[in-house]
Amino acid sequence: MLDALRNAADGVATQPVPGAARGRGDAAPVPGRIAVFDVGSNSVRMVVFDALRRHPMQMFNEKAMCGLGRAVGKTGAMDEDAMAAAVAALRRFAGLLGPMQVEAVVAVATAAVREASNGAAFIERVRAETEIALDVIPGEEEARLAALGVIAGTPEATGIVGDLGGGSLELMRVAGADGLTDRVTLPIGPVRLIGDVGDDMAAQARLIDEALDGVSWLSARQAGDFYIVGGAWRAIARLHMAQNRWPLGILHGYTLPGRTARDFAHLLSRQHPQGLRGTEAISQRRLDVLPTAALILAKALERMKPDRLVTSSFGLREGLVFDRLPPALQAEDPFLSECRKWAETVSRFPLHAETLMTWLDPVFAAGKVIEDDEHRRLRFATCLLADISWRGHPDFRAERAVMEVLYGRFVGIDHRGRALIAMALLLNYGGSAETGLARTCRRLLSDDDVSYARLLGLALRLAQRLSGGTEPVLRRSGLKRTAQTLTLRLDPAIAALSGEMVERRLKRLADALDLTPEMIVSAQQA
Repeated sequence: MLDALRNAADGVATQPVPGAARGRGDAAPVPGRIAVFDVGSNSVRMVVFDALRRHPMQMFNEKAMCGLGRAVGKTGAMDEDAMAAAVAALRRFAGLLGPMQVEAVVAVATAAVREASNGAAFIERVRAETEIALDVIPGEEEARLAALGVIAGTPEATGIVGDLGGGSLELMRVAGADGLTDRVTLPIGPVRLIGDVGDDMAAQARLIDEALDGVSWLSARQAGDFYIVGGAWRAIARLHMAQNRWPLGILHGYTLPGRTARDFAHLLSRQHPQGLRGTEAISQRRLDVLPTAALILAKALERMKPDRLVTSSFGLREGLVFDRLPPALQAEDPFLSECRKWAETVSRFPLHAETLMTWLDPVFAAGKVIEDDEHRRLRFATCLLADISWRGHPDFRAERAVMEVLYGRFVGIDHRGRALIAMALLLNYGGSAETGLARTCRRLLSDDDVSYARLLGLALRLAQRLSGGTEPVLRRSGLKRTAQTLTLRLDPAIAALSGEMVERRLKRLADALDLTPEMIVSAQQA
C-alpha cells in the first residue's frame, strides 16, 4: 500500500523557517521540530511536531476558524474579512516559529484557495506579510495525503478514507496490500454548501446526491471500514461518545457499526444548530456546520454500507509528515515504536522486553487462554511498558500506569487494546481490580479479555518481583507449565532470590491457571 501511495505523490516542499539562514529543501528530512500549516476552507491551523519520526508528538496545535470558503461557491472568490482573519492567524503562527525553535515548515492550502479567483493574490499576500510560502495542493493529492495520515495512525486500515473539509470531501479507497485503488475530490464541504444554498437542507441534499452519484466505486460493496477525517466529522463522533457515555474519551480509534453511524448521522442532520448549543468541547462555529456535515456523512454511508465507522485523529497534517519519512520508518508499528521509545526513557534498567516475552511464554502456551497475533502484540507492548511507573508514589503507581496507557497519545491501537494493557499493568503494580479505573477498563473488554489481562498482569508481577526489573535474573530462571503444575526454576546462582513474596506471587499466578505451584533450583530447565 505504501509504495502505491508514494508513487502517486505530487510532492509538497519543505520550507525553512522564515528569516532563518538556510536553503530551501525539497521534502528533505530534518532532525528537529517541524511545523505544518494547513489553510483550509473553514479553519487555518498550525501544528508543531517534535521531530520527523514514526509517531511524532504534537508540541503545539492551534486553529483559527476563518471561513475562507464560505463565499467561494457563490461568488467565486474568498471574501476580504475571511482573508484578513486568515492572514492574521498565519502572522501569529509565523511569529511563534522562532521561539519554538522550529527547524522547518510545511505549508499547504486546500479547496478554498485552489478554487478561488483571488487565490493567487491571497498566496502572495501571505508570503509578503508572513514569509510563509503556501503550496496549493490538488484535490486528489489532498485525498492521498489524508489517506497517508490515516495509515500513519492505523496501519491496517482497509476500506475507504473520507476527509471532510469546509469546501470539499476527499475520498480514497485503501485496500491493504493492494494499496490505492481510487481517489476523488468532491465540492461538497459544509461551509461551501451553506454558502451556496444557506440552511435549505433539501437543496443541500440534492447537491450531495449529485456529487456522490458520480462516484461509481463508492457503492461497490466490499468488506471494509469507513475512516473519517476532519473536524466536523470528528465532532459527530464526539457527540455519539457523549450520548452513549463511552467510558474512554479518546477520539482516535472510536468505532461504531456502520448502520449505527448512518442512523446517528441522519438524526443529527435534522437538528438545528441552535439546538446543539452548549455541547461540551465543540465550538459554536463547528456546531453551525454540523447538521450539513452529518447529512454528507449519512448519504455517504448509505452508499458505502461499511462494516464500521472508525474515527481517525490523523489526517492531512500527519500525512504530510509521514510522507517525508524513509520507507523503513514508515513500515514500523507506530504503537510499538512509541512504547519502545517511552520505555527507553523511563525504565530503571536497560530494556529487555524480548527476554520478558520469552520468560512469560509458558503462561500462554496452552489452556483456556489462547493467544493470537494481536494478543502477542499487546503482550509485547505491555512488557515494554512494565516499568513505566516506578518513579511514581508507591501508593499510586498502579493508577499512574493505567492513566498513562488509557489516556496516552498513542496511535496504532484501539480502545480495547488500551484497556487490556492498562488492566494488565494495574495488576502488575498490585492495584485493585475494583477501582474506578479498573471498571473503566472492564467496560471496554470482553470476559476473555479480562481473563487474559489478569494472567498477564499476575505473570508480570511475578517476573518483576523475582528479577527486580533486571534481565540477568530472567535469563537464569524460567517457567514450565504441565497439565497439573506451574514450575518456577531458579539457577543455583540466584537461589537466594526466592522467598515468601516470590512464592506468594507464584501461587497467585498458578491459582489463576488452576495449577499447583512448584519452585525448584536447577541449572537446567526441568
